Amino acid sequence: MNLLEVFEGSNDMLEIPEGSQLFAEGDPGDTMYVLLGGSLGLTLHGQRIAQVSEGEIIGEMALIGTEVRSATAIAETACQLIPIDTHAFKLLIQHMPDFALHVMNVLATRLQSADEKLTGKV
Repeated sequence: MNLLEVFEGSNDMLEIPEGSQLFAEGDPGDTMYVLLGGSLGLTLHGQRIAQVSEGEIIGEMALIGTEVRSATAIAETACQLIPIDTHAFKLLIQHMPDFALHVMNVLATRLQSADEKLTGKV
């Protein structure tokens, strides 16, 4: 699924400068984001677990399984993001079932990758 095409022209863009923290591990979370431009680094317990690039989502876990952030996200470059709150997330899933499958795939891949990195199985 090409999220850049899906969210092209959205009026809800959020811009954050390089080095800014989007959210921190343990923060309350009720919004996920589509990264339209830039790059974000994800850390868990201070250890880098992933990089999120243009066209990817971030913060999805806070909308699905928990109300707190499971990782910290810091802008590695200036970033442009589309925020998706709980209400918008439910609407997207209802009207675009492929979006739900995309989010589940990202979630599963990230969890597996984080587990491998944290347990040294990489």
